[in-house]
Amino acid sequence: SLAGDVPLSPASFLTKGSAMTATGSHGCGRPHHGGYDGMGIGALDPRMLCTLTVARYFFQSFAVPQLEGWTRALSGAEHLLGRDAAPGFACAVLRVVQAMRRSRKSVFHFSNPDCSNCAARLSGHERLLLNALRATLEDRPDNAEGHAMLLCEGNDTSEFLEEVEALARMMEARPHRVLN
Repeated sequence: SLAGDVPLSPASFLTKGSAMTATGSHGCGRPHHGGYDGMGIGALDPRMLCTLTVARYFFQSFAVPQLEGWTRALSGAEHLLGRDAAPGFACAVLRVVQAMRRSRKSVFHFSNPDCSNCAARLSGHERLLLNALRATLEDRPDNAEGHAMLLCEGNDTSEFLEEVEALARMMEARPHRVLN
């Protein structure tokens, strides 16, 4: 598992942040580090699932740079949203991820997006991220702040919440069927 700061590649936009590690246990070759809360992704609405999918590939870019997950984040967004909406959405998700990384200090656990069994499960950290976004979309700022505080480990959440708000505004403004 990665600990502390991760050496960053140009794809990471040269920002410093917490380490990321994928968790798995179903033959994908990655160890299971726990942190699963028992919720599968089947309960997620399409907007949350799209966000999670794109975010997981960005997470993978930091945890295992040689896999170049950022390329799949972009192509996945294009596949789900279309050529016009994908770049803005992917960049908004990346800004949320980067703001979170700058605030947290410990390793962020996420499910391996390349293993169908692992990808079908939410890690506890992923759930907090999606709950902050969902609360923002539902105009429940106190709830969003609570989830952000847990996710960011009691550190400053202002930048993270600003980026979540920007992503939520984008999701509400898009006429695409996945985002609305």
